[in-house]
This record gives sequence, C-alpha cells and structure tokens, in this order.
Amino acid sequence: MSLERRRDTKEPKKEKSLETSSFRREDFTPLGNKALVQEEIALEEYEELDIVDELSEIELDVLDVAKEVLKLKRYDIDFEIEAERDKIQKYPIIEKLYAQSIGKLSYKKGYSKEDIFLAIRQLEEKNWIVTNERRTKLEILSNDKLVTVLEFIRKNPGIHARDDKIEKELDITRTPFLKHIMTLERFKLIRSTKIGKSLHYFAVDIPEDFDDLKAIFANPLIPQIIEEIFKNDSISISQIGENLDVYSGTIQYHIKKLMDLDLIKITKNMTTENKVYVVNFELLKKYNAIFKEPDFSKLLQGL
Repeated sequence: MSLERRRDTKEPKKEKSLETSSFRREDFTPLGNKALVQEEIALEEYEELDIVDELSEIELDVLDVAKEVLKLKRYDIDFEIEAERDKIQKYPIIEKLYAQSIGKLSYKKGYSKEDIFLAIRQLEEKNWIVTNERRTKLEILSNDKLVTVLEFIRKNPGIHARDDKIEKELDITRTPFLKHIMTLERFKLIRSTKIGKSLHYFAVDIPEDFDDLKAIFANPLIPQIIEEIFKNDSISISQIGENLDVYSGTIQYHIKKLMDLDLIKITKNMTTENKVYVVNFELLKKYNAIFKEPDFSKLLQGL
C-alpha cells in the first residue's frame, strides 16, 4: 500500500448526507390534508377581494384551474366560448381548461360536465378570463402595478394619456401607461371615451352621462369662467377675458363649448333687453353628486 493511500485511510470519515432531489418530500403532512390546506389558503386570497363575491363556488374553483391553464404557451390564447350541444369547439386553450376542470373537480367536488362548461362560459362573460390574456382577473387585481394604475384612474376620472400627472404620480411614461390601460380595459375594469381627439379613461362603474363635462372641467379655466358669469350674468366676453387675463377669443371659444354642453345659455333681460348668461345649476349639482372636483358647492349654496 502506498504512502498516499495510507494518508487517505487516516482522514476522518465524512458523514453521508442525503442528496437533494426534486422527488424527495420535505413536508410530510398527509397529502389529503395538504390539499385541504392549500385550498383554504386559495379561498382566503379570494376573500380578500370584495369583487369575487359575484362568483359562485364552482366559478372560483374553475378560475383556480384557469390560472395554470392560461399560462400554457403551446395553446393559442385567442378564444371565444361557443355553446353548441353543450360542447366547447375550436378553441384549444378553452378545451384544455374544460378537460382540466373535469379532471380536477368532477370527482373532488361532484360537479357535472355541464356545470363546469356553464361556469367557464360565465367566467368569460363576466371578464374573469379574457381573450388575448394569459392571466385571470384575480391575477390582474393582485398585480401591484396594475392596481396602482387602476386606483390612479379612480382618483383622476377622465384623465388622458398625455396628462403630466401620469409621469409625476405614477413615475412611468406614456407607453407603459397605455400598455396597462389596454389590460385593464380588456378585463372591463376601466372604460375609455373619445372626447375631441383624445381618449379619456374612467373606472367602469362611473356613469357615462357626464364624461364630456369631466373632460372639459379638466381645464382649470372653465370653472373660473362659470364663476365670473355667476358673479355677473350680464358680463361681456371681453370683461371676462380682462378679469382672468385671458385673450377674449379663447373665452368666446370656451363659452361656445359650455353652451353646446348645456352648461350655460344666453337669453335677454326682460327689463333692459340686454344679453345675459344663465348657468345650468341643476346640471352642476348632478355633476357634483358624482365628481367632487371641481367643487361648485360654494356657488350652489342657497340655490
């Protein structure tokens, strides 16, 4: 035996350790109990969002399956659910969702194939799963960036993509903002309205009746013009321009827009026959019942 081999025999023996393996279980919780724990965690995550109250138990279960199926890249994401003899046709990713849901939920929860099919269709109709998106609405509402943009639009109804507030408050440029907008709009969490040449964005639950007013009131000059008319209904356009230090042609342009929106109208004083402006205070009251800015409450006091 060589000297080198003798040295080897004198070295302390190393304790054998188990090699790491993807097949080795580190958590020895009984598999049945573990599945129940994971299900309870998933349900707790759902319950944190009030919006999931609109979903039934089977829809929540199918939605949980959809989170994994929609990420499968080998399936085309373009889909639209069609009902024909209770079968899903032509759309591989939905067929996969249908098959996976049957496999995972039929025995475990006792759902029929028809129940699962109807649940998938309801999820599509309620925009919880959406064409061209590989995420569910629940994942959208759990995404910090998207939720921040959604809350920003709620706080700034009627905002458009070129508004300076976007970069100042969200710290993102117009391109990523529009990308997030497209996603939120696909899931019907926001809506857009074209006013003039720009698209203006609103939360989906804001009524459309006052979109034009919200857009025009984004210009701080407009409430000032209304206030000048309120102070003196017979004031001239040139006088308004002088008071506000604005070119009279600009004032005339905005007054025409206010007339088109039925916010003001021109009539004659019955005594003097002079032209006077009449402000539509009822419309301003209805506007402030939905939007708090600009606040016309001081002007409307006592009316």
